Amino acid sequence: MEDSPQNDPNLSNPPLETSDLGNQGKRKVFLPIAIILAIVIGALMAVKASVHKEVKLNTQPIELAEGAEIPNLEMTRLDGTQTELGKVSTKVTMINFWATWCEACMSEMPSIVALRDQYAPKGFEVLGVNVDENPSQVVPDVQKKMIIKFPIFTDKSNALAEMFDVHAIPLTVLINKNRKILLIESGERDWNGEDLHQMLDKWLNE
Repeated sequence: MEDSPQNDPNLSNPPLETSDLGNQGKRKVFLPIAIILAIVIGALMAVKASVHKEVKLNTQPIELAEGAEIPNLEMTRLDGTQTELGKVSTKVTMINFWATWCEACMSEMPSIVALRDQYAPKGFEVLGVNVDENPSQVVPDVQKKMIIKFPIFTDKSNALAEMFDVHAIPLTVLINKNRKILLIESGERDWNGEDLHQMLDKWLNE
């Protein structure tokens, strides 16, 4: 007896149409593309969030009080290159806000230069933050005249001045290797006096 057409195994699974094959192929291609896009979008969002967090951290006002910790700040050198405060490896660091037009700043600068030259071999450094409008035009002459060997940074956007809440200059902040504030001085001072030497000797030996 011949099999009826409905029982024929060759007829139970009709061949797929060409359009069906094409749709399956498209689904197979679209799936990995969707996964890749999801990974890329997720990575971009993570980078954006990280950058936003870093910018927010570096622009918050600093608590100017002895014992307070200064965050890791981005700083721009006089030549335009950038670095971070956290990369300074000295035991004690002086951050001095100054300008060439500031008489008090220029008056105390020789004592800062002398202090730095004497204590640099022991682990002391000075970071000069110049707030002139055109530092590249006026600072080099002062560097040469006063034989300033420590690095000078610029603050054209006033970002650092705002973070340190600078209302008048000179403003000087001394920090230890953990970026904790040791001393704050607003105004002119003789930085090469015996009182400062005693404090610096103590901090450098801690």
